[in-house]
Amino acid sequence: MQMDWVVLIKQALNGFSVVLFLILVALGLTVIFGVMKVVNMAHGELMMIGAYTAYGVTVAGYNFWLGLTLAPIVTAIIGILMERSVIRFLYTRGDLSTLLATWGFSIIFQQIIKLIFSSQPQAVPSPFPGSLEFMGVTYPAYRLFAMVMCLCIIGVVLFLFFRTHFGVTTRATIQNTETANFMGINTHVMFLFAFAFGSALAGLSGALIAPLIGVTPTMGLDYVAKAFFIVIVGGMGSIFGALGGGFVLGEIESVFTVILNGTAAQIIVFLTVIILMLVRPKGLFSK
Repeated sequence: MQMDWVVLIKQALNGFSVVLFLILVALGLTVIFGVMKVVNMAHGELMMIGAYTAYGVTVAGYNFWLGLTLAPIVTAIIGILMERSVIRFLYTRGDLSTLLATWGFSIIFQQIIKLIFSSQPQAVPSPFPGSLEFMGVTYPAYRLFAMVMCLCIIGVVLFLFFRTHFGVTTRATIQNTETANFMGINTHVMFLFAFAFGSALAGLSGALIAPLIGVTPTMGLDYVAKAFFIVIVGGMGSIFGALGGGFVLGEIESVFTVILNGTAAQIIVFLTVIILMLVRPKGLFSK
């Protein structure tokens, strides 16, 4: 009975950590799509660049914390360059131009990383290599730290969007871009800030998860695919939708992974997304 309890707690913590990472990635997608109506296909690659930033810093002999600090800065700058160089010229096209453009960026980023670091998995040393014990459960210290960091970052994002002037103008732009423009909000600047902010969240999530997995040029694909599901289920452009959708899909996957197996859990998640799209095409938490 004691062993079953320990396994259950560990599985619950693992599932919760996955949910938090996915929500962090989904928040970046939500901000970019909500403000700009751009489906950023390079979001996973920005996450991957954040992870490689942490890896490159540690290889150069510096500590992980510097890499964690630089990752969102690097990806924010890359996001600004993407928006200023290509994406801002495609807003008025009204077709799949932005989707194809960001897809092109994702391919370019993957190939550049392969040229620099190769395609072999790279390891980022954990700043907290040990484990903590509580209630008879031994759990990796860094994973607990990463979960706390995710909660703090999510809290900061919610504060920015619902308690600051930046958040008010961003939500106004999300709700109605044309009206926000008439009210004196510089929507072009908001587009730039939104893309930089969403890119920074992607890079930060990549650096944060890097010590837990092997860092590869394709590491972002799995996370960003699930993040897209979260955004669709929660409601495109909804901050609370990203939170709610993350917990709904994340807990479904965790529960069925325990009951059945990982493959069956993925199938159930996909079926859940399809059913919810049919029942609530605008998302569970959309207005």
